[in-house]
Amino acid sequence: MESNESIRARLNVLSKALISEENSVQYYEGLLGKTPDNTEESLGTRRMYEDLRDEEKKHVAKIQSLIEYWKGQLEGS
Repeated sequence: MESNESIRARLNVLSKALISEENSVQYYEGLLGKTPDNTEESLGTRRMYEDLRDEEKKHVAKIQSLIEYWKGQLEGS
């Protein structure tokens, strides 16, 4: 069983992780915006940036769900 303090600590870590992952999404968005799509090489680069961005979006969603879970645990205690 978690104490309120340990749940708050988890939420603190998760909020920092969420910021980091959201920054990563923005980073790949920025790279996509700077990468032309007029050569095969740049198309491959864009696809890789898109794949990495999409992976980061999955991390954002997972962290958001963990935050909701732990907020619920805190409210239920």
